Amino acid sequence: MTQQTAPSPASPEPLDRQPLDRQPVDRRALLRLGVGAAAAAALTGCTSRAATGSGPAPSTAPGPAGSRSATSAAASAPGASPSAPATSAGPADWTALAKDLQGSLIRPGDAQYTAAARQYQPQFDGVRPGGVVYVANAQDAVTALAFAGRYGLPVALRSGGHNYGGWSAGPGLVLDVGRLNAVTASGGGATVGAGARLIDVYAGLAGQGAAIPAGSCPSVGVTGLTLGGGVGVTSRAYGLTCDSLTGAEVVTADGRILRADASSEPDLFWALRGAGGGNFGVVTSLDFRTRPAVDCSYAFLSWPWSSAAAVVRAWQAWAPTAPDQLWADLHLLAWPDGRLELSSTAVYLGPASELSNLISRLGVQPSSAPVHTKSFLETMQVMGGVSGWTQAAAHLPGSLPGQNPQGRLTRESYAARSDFFTEALPDTGIASLVDAVARYARTAPQGGSAGVAFDALGGAVNRVAPGDTAFVHRDALFLAQYTANYPGSGAGSGVGVDQSRSWLNDLWTAVRPYASGQAYQNYVDPQLASWEQAYYGTNAPRLRQVKQHYDPQGVFHFPQSVPA
Repeated sequence: MTQQTAPSPASPEPLDRQPLDRQPVDRRALLRLGVGAAAAAALTGCTSRAATGSGPAPSTAPGPAGSRSATSAAASAPGASPSAPATSAGPADWTALAKDLQGSLIRPGDAQYTAAARQYQPQFDGVRPGGVVYVANAQDAVTALAFAGRYGLPVALRSGGHNYGGWSAGPGLVLDVGRLNAVTASGGGATVGAGARLIDVYAGLAGQGAAIPAGSCPSVGVTGLTLGGGVGVTSRAYGLTCDSLTGAEVVTADGRILRADASSEPDLFWALRGAGGGNFGVVTSLDFRTRPAVDCSYAFLSWPWSSAAAVVRAWQAWAPTAPDQLWADLHLLAWPDGRLELSSTAVYLGPASELSNLISRLGVQPSSAPVHTKSFLETMQVMGGVSGWTQAAAHLPGSLPGQNPQGRLTRESYAARSDFFTEALPDTGIASLVDAVARYARTAPQGGSAGVAFDALGGAVNRVAPGDTAFVHRDALFLAQYTANYPGSGAGSGVGVDQSRSWLNDLWTAVRPYASGQAYQNYVDPQLASWEQAYYGTNAPRLRQVKQHYDPQGVFHFPQSVPA
């Protein structure tokens, strides 16, 4: 989400040449290392990734196949069928819409249109919306949905724009919630605007001594992360992001502004915790239960590539069963220059001495394991690859909502797939994994890079029953994400992209027999044939019932939306 990094201002030398203990780490930056500024950082994890084609307009037709941070939807006016005949909106109609909004409308020909139309991945820059609405409140969402329905415009909902399928924009009307970015906390709870970026959520809450479990990528929108689950650095201790959600304000397809929580619209509240964004309405505000923002210890571990099989074997027996306060990932990386890297980041909600003791229990001792202790916010900045940066710098550059004129983050194109593992990989599966990464290093397209990242689960994540929320993946040991970074930051097609996708699919196919068959709905995979079962499992029938109740006409529709 999935989700992004740039060289630290504190050091002029490229980060890929710095000692590992000096590298700022974004978990997914450790997977998208070869594109743009990420080539100088350790691979990323800024959400939410895969797509096919060279940036075509996302399809809004039913189809079988990164943080559903946003989704495409064919929206109608309250109570109208999305297939009802409609006249085209003319210039006067768009002008009237702009006057009806408290927020802003950007149209083709406007100075900021190109920037407003963009998603996180440059490969989707060919998508040209008819208009982009930056909603200022829930009523703006009602107004925009009614306009789209009146004129038969498909709608795309956008929080951070990291959707792996490119469904954060479309040819019709984009509803962007980036202006809704306020973050407040008091009395063990927090209210967060739907468009707040993770760096602003972390900073805003930390200033009040509070925190929520969330992801690592600074520019990911909090809504997409939350609605699809929300795996992150503190998940084993505090649960998923959606597990801390206590309520939400939602604008439904029929124009109602609803409060969804445990006592009001409980079925909708259940579905919002794990079904993914854009399925049931426009979320404009989120309420969370908070935790104290405690100091953290973290360590960067590394081993020689020759130890890869032994380290994978040891890590999967260690990380998912460790005390809840510990989270660890594992990265097998192929860099653009052909180097192979085997590394892990471990974060512990406690003192450095206890983290060091836990590391000593890992079956294969690392050749390097420096341990650091920092505040909660500083630790999250390190995990996001923006250590030492100002908060303003930890954004994409620009003046639109969600951006900052001082922003230093960069956009990049990639493809990714995912698996949940409920059993440890056997030696044959480990061999397939290690061999695939090594093969990429030998055969990669010039400028391309790739890798595999494991995120340890268990702990608080798995103490929630599969049916208690829409997030069904409650028995996994770890989540795997396989990522291929395209050569060239804006690449969406070409021989190098084809090679990258071919490698990715071969790896996924080779390892899939050892996985659970489940996939992470925040890492939408347009190629996944049985996506409904893979994302939702036994929760799929109930999700269809919720969809039928709140959106019976399928107003919010995109290739992998919950069927009505």
